[in-house]
Amino acid sequence: AGIPLVSHQVQLSALDRRPVQSGMADWCAANDVSLIGFGTVGSGILSNEYLGRNTPPTQEERNTASLRMYSATASRFGDWNQVQELLRTMDAIAKNVRDDGRCALANISNIAQRHVLQTPAVASVLIGVRNCDHLQENVRTHSFVLRQDEMDAIDAVIAKRKGPKGDVWDLERGVI
Repeated sequence: AGIPLVSHQVQLSALDRRPVQSGMADWCAANDVSLIGFGTVGSGILSNEYLGRNTPPTQEERNTASLRMYSATASRFGDWNQVQELLRTMDAIAKNVRDDGRCALANISNIAQRHVLQTPAVASVLIGVRNCDHLQENVRTHSFVLRQDEMDAIDAVIAKRKGPKGDVWDLERGVI
């Protein structure tokens, strides 16, 4: 139709790196197409709420479509111990961000969102806001930048993941 492609909305988080592993992020960066990431905190799984929990969300706790979907994403990432390693890494980085004055209230969710925002080709993220507290929390994500060593620490944990595998949207299409 002659209308240039300028953006692409994809699920993208530390738990689901399909847009990166498939090469889509690199292609988008090279072709001036911006990625808009959703699911950056995995319905709250990438938050302080789940840090230190011995088990993933229970069947009873998975009471929204979003939490059911991202619980499945987390299980594809690896076992719950791997998710906990990711949360501990992000928590330590949040402490660094607070301690060095980049953001006084940085938490795991801020680190998870910031990690996605610093992915090549990502222009923005879509966030879910269930209450007014989430608004303030999400604004904080834009008040700091992660250092390269912090990005590398998160990426080192991500490199150990089991999945999800496949191309962007393969799971959603039922290909895998």
